[in-house]
Amino acid sequence: MFVVPTLAVGGAERHAATLLTSVDPERVRGSVVCLQDRGRRGGNWARIEAADVRRTELHRGKRDVVGMICGLLREMHREQPDIVVLRGFNAEILGRVAGILAGVPHLLVWVRNCGDVVPAGRGRRLLNRVLARMTDDVYGVAYGQLPYITGELGYDAEKLRIVYNGIDPTWIDAGDDDPAATRAELGVGADETVVGTVAVMRPEKDHPTLLRAFRQVADRRDDVRLALVGDGPERERLEALIDELGLRERVLLLGHHNDVRRLLRTFDVFTLSSRTVEACPNSLLEAMSAGIPAVCTAVGGVPEMIVDGVTGRVVPSEDPDRLAGGLLELLDDPAAAREMGAAGRRRVREVFTLDRSVSEAQNAFEETVGRTPRSPVATQRRDDAPELAWPGPRTEVLDRRPLHVTLVFDVAAHGGAETVLRNTFAHLDPDRVVTDVVCLREEGPLAGDFRASGVPVTVLDRRGKSDPTTLPRLVAHLRRVRTDVVVVCNYHRASLLLGRVAAPLAGARSVVAAHSMDRKVVGARVLPRWAVDTLFLSSGLALLSPAQGQYLRTEEGVNDGPLSRVREYLVPNGIEMPPPPSPTDRASTRAELGVDDGHVLIAILARLNAAKTHEVLFEAVAGLDDPRLHVAVVGDGSRRAELEADVARRRIGSSVTFLGQRRDVVRLLAGADVFALSSNHEAVPLSIMEAMAQGLPVVSTDVGAIRDLLTDGEEGYLVDRGDAATLGARLRKLADDPDLRAAMGERARVRAHRDFTIAGTAEAFSRMVESVTGR
Repeated sequence: MFVVPTLAVGGAERHAATLLTSVDPERVRGSVVCLQDRGRRGGNWARIEAADVRRTELHRGKRDVVGMICGLLREMHREQPDIVVLRGFNAEILGRVAGILAGVPHLLVWVRNCGDVVPAGRGRRLLNRVLARMTDDVYGVAYGQLPYITGELGYDAEKLRIVYNGIDPTWIDAGDDDPAATRAELGVGADETVVGTVAVMRPEKDHPTLLRAFRQVADRRDDVRLALVGDGPERERLEALIDELGLRERVLLLGHHNDVRRLLRTFDVFTLSSRTVEACPNSLLEAMSAGIPAVCTAVGGVPEMIVDGVTGRVVPSEDPDRLAGGLLELLDDPAAAREMGAAGRRRVREVFTLDRSVSEAQNAFEETVGRTPRSPVATQRRDDAPELAWPGPRTEVLDRRPLHVTLVFDVAAHGGAETVLRNTFAHLDPDRVVTDVVCLREEGPLAGDFRASGVPVTVLDRRGKSDPTTLPRLVAHLRRVRTDVVVVCNYHRASLLLGRVAAPLAGARSVVAAHSMDRKVVGARVLPRWAVDTLFLSSGLALLSPAQGQYLRTEEGVNDGPLSRVREYLVPNGIEMPPPPSPTDRASTRAELGVDDGHVLIAILARLNAAKTHEVLFEAVAGLDDPRLHVAVVGDGSRRAELEADVARRRIGSSVTFLGQRRDVVRLLAGADVFALSSNHEAVPLSIMEAMAQGLPVVSTDVGAIRDLLTDGEEGYLVDRGDAATLGARLRKLADDPDLRAAMGERARVRAHRDFTIAGTAEAFSRMVESVTGR
C-alpha cells in the first residue's frame, strides 16, 4: 500500500503511479491511498484507474490529522498490507502512526529528495528521528542522498536500499510529431539552437542561476534560445529577472505542458540548475533517453546519472560562470555534443530502464518482508554509480570527523561489562571513534582505569533519584563534547533512562548495551519492562552473542512489537590475549598454593555472589574425595564468609584456597590445569575466555551464552545447572587423563585467539557506531 499526500503532477507522484502500474501482479499487488483529493484530474490518477489499481482518496485537509489517521486505519485494516510505503511529509508521519496502531508488519519510507526546501524545525527533526526507529527500511533513488537520509532524517544506514528511477527508453519515439514543426510553432528558427529545461519554478530549482548563465551564453552566441518548461510560484520573479537581464526575446516561457516529450524533441542541450533537493530527476532521464546531451549542477544523484565528459557535463551549483562554460562547450562543438547525447541514451538503456527499476523495487520489497536474503547495505556503491564529480558539502558522503561516543554509567564500578567497555575503548582507532565517560552519581573504582587509558571521565554528582538538574547537565555535556552516540548499559538503570532521553535532546543517537542474560531463573529481567517498551527510541541494541539475542526476544519481548523494535548488533566480548603461560608463572602459582605436579589445580574466577553458586563446585569436589584435586577461588564478594563456612562443613578446607580479588589473574591461570564455573546464570563470562586463552579446558554449567563460547567435548564440558554429580564426573575425567587435558586446552587456546580478541570487539563496536550514525 502506497500512502501519498496527492497524485498531482510531479516526479514523485509520477514514480508512484508508474511503479504501481508496472509491478508483476504475481509478486506484488499494489494499492494507493491519497490523503487529499487534488490528484483525480491528473494523468497519474488516470493511469492508476486504467490499470485497475485499488485507489482511495480520504478528502482530508492538511490540518485534519485525526481524520487522516482514522481513514488510514480503516484502509489498513481492510487491506491488511504486508508493506506500507510512505511518500511525503504528512504521509510519512501520519502513515507510520497509523501503521503502528494497525499492526502493519513493515513500514517503509521512500525518500526522493536530498534536502528540505524549508529547513525542518527542531520538533520535526526530533519526530523524524523517533519514527525512524520504528521504520523497517528506507529506500532512496540515488547514493547522493545518503548524507541527508542518515544525517538529517536519522535513518540507520543498514536500513537503506537504493533503487534508481527508470524510464521506458522507447518513450521518446512514441508519436508521429515533427520536431521541426514544433520548433516553428514555438517561433524557433531553423538555424537556431535550443537549450531547454523542464522544472517547476520553485526556489530550489534555482532558475536565476540558469538565467544569469544564459546571459553569458547569449553574449557569445546570437543563435541560441532558452526554453523554460514548467510553472510555479517563482514565475513572476523570474519574468522580472528575464527583463532585467535583457533576455525577453531569447527566452521561451512555455509553462506547464502535459506532452513534455514533444517539447524535449526540440532541445539541442538539456540543463538543470538546481541547488538542492534533486535526487534522480525524471526530467533528466527523459532528456537522456531522447539522446540530448545535458549540462547539470552536481547535486544529489545527478553526478550518478551523467558521466562527466561522456554523456554531458556536471558543474558546481550556484555558479553561473561554470554553468555557462559547460553550455558553451557543448554548443561550440555540435559533433561532441551529439556523441554525448548518444552515450546518454545508451546509459539509460544500460542502467536506468523502467524494467530494471521495477525489478529492483520488487526485489527490495521481498527483502523487506524477509522472503529473500538482504543485499549489502546501500553504502556499498553499485558498479554503475560513478564517483561524484564535484565533491563538497552537498555531495560528500562521509563526515571525516571521528565519531564521538559517550558512555553513561551510574557509577564506574568493577564488573565484566565495565571492564570490557574500558578495554574496548582503549583499542578503538581514534581516527574513527573517540570516547568519554559520564558517571551520573560518582566515579567509582574503575574511573581511574578509564583515565589511565586516555578516556576522559566526567562526574555529575547526581543527588538522589529525583535530582532535576541531572538531565539538563547531561544534555549540556553531550552538546559540549559533540557526542554522536550515547551508550548505556542494562545494569545501570538511571543511565538507561536518562542517557536515552538526553541523546535526542543533544542531537545524538543512543545504543543499549546488554551485558547479562538468564535473569529469568531468579525472577528478574535483563531489561526492565519500561526499557523494552521504549527500545524504539534507541538506534541499536548491542548483543554479546546470538544466544543472548534469542533469549531477549523470546523471554523479554525485544523486537516483539513496534514499541520494542530496535536494530540488533553483535558486539562480542573480547580480552587482551595473554602471552603463553611460562614455566615460571606455573611454578610460582603452585608454590603459593602449596601444590605440586601431582596435584590437579582447578581454578574458578568469579565474584562471590549468589549467581555463581560456588557451592555446586564445592559439592562436586567433596563428592570426589580425591586428594589430587585443589581448588583456587579467585574473587571476592558478599558471600565469602558463607562459602568459607560451606567448605569447612564439607571438610575440604585443605583442598580449597580463597585468594580474594587479584590483579595477577594471568599468572594464577598459568598455574592451573582446569577451569571450572558452576554459575546458576551467566551471559558471556570473560573468565572462560581468559582461561581458554591460557590453554585450559573448561568445565562449566550450560547457562547463558556459554555454549556460544565452547563446544561440549571439544574445548571442555558443559553440564546442567546445579548438577554437582556430573560436574564432578567431568572433573575426574580430566584429572585422570593429562593427554585429554592437553588436547582440549590446545583447542580452547586456538578458539580463544581466533574469536575472543579485544581488537575484534573494538572493530565490531566501531562498525556498530558507524552504522547507527550512517557512516
